Amino acid sequence: MVNADISRRNFLRTAAVSGAVILATRSAVAQDKPPAAPPLCVFSKHLQFLDFPALAKTCKELRLDGVDLTVREGGHVTPDRVATDLPAAVEAIRAEGLEVSMITTGLKNGQETEARPILETASRLGIRHFRFGPYGYSKDGNPVEELAAFTEEMRGVAALASEYHMAGGYHNHSGRNYVGAPLWDLHTMLTEIGADSVGSNFDVGHATVEGGLGVWQINARLLAPRVKMLAVKDFVWENKRVRWLTLGEGQVPLVEFLAIFRAAGFSGPISMHFEYKTASNETLLEEIRKAAVTLRAALKEAGYA
Repeated sequence: MVNADISRRNFLRTAAVSGAVILATRSAVAQDKPPAAPPLCVFSKHLQFLDFPALAKTCKELRLDGVDLTVREGGHVTPDRVATDLPAAVEAIRAEGLEVSMITTGLKNGQETEARPILETASRLGIRHFRFGPYGYSKDGNPVEELAAFTEEMRGVAALASEYHMAGGYHNHSGRNYVGAPLWDLHTMLTEIGADSVGSNFDVGHATVEGGLGVWQINARLLAPRVKMLAVKDFVWENKRVRWLTLGEGQVPLVEFLAIFRAAGFSGPISMHFEYKTASNETLLEEIRKAAVTLRAALKEAGYA
């Protein structure tokens, strides 16, 4: 009887240990599972010739996850009509099973008359990401001194974004006088503000233009924890000028960028940009389709599911 009890206890102990090992193994497998790929969208500036229903249907046909919708002067939704047109756009896009993954605004300080209506409407509709900026240095001013004023403008955007539970991303451009072109300045501003409601809408194309020999990697690692959204495009240098071209055919190290951001836990929307002319609207749509395939393959290679 004693031996039977001992055997029973040993069996239960073994079973418990085995169960713990199985659970631990499952947990480890779950932790090692690649993160889901971020939602893939297109910058609607390039599809300005489409109304809301056509935009939604086209993006579905292109097998995208959503739209980066322009909500600014001259955009798909103009600020004076945001209360009516943004809900209409969201309804049309969601009817096709897609999302308005982010909106692109012209906001700079959060004090604009349209700032509160735009973010209030977007937040109420469940949109969580918006792009703002840019700022520009004066021609002959001291960048460090001017940065303090730009930081205060961004602080206003951060406060309003926090109020509406949204995340704002400042887009880095390449070129003379752009605040954010060197990216160290953007990092300085975000560190000074210290709010999670604003971060980087990191453009890998412009970052490579400004740091093509290796600074792109330093800047990507520097900003990675603060990246809210990504913008992707590609280019080559031609006669000392930038020539934008099809994603994957230029010199932007796309996979390497994505791997850096994946390691930092990035999961926000990725917006595809097309800064070059095409022969027709149909040709542009084919370029978007090709870019989406290229981007999905790069995401997988970078470690996303």
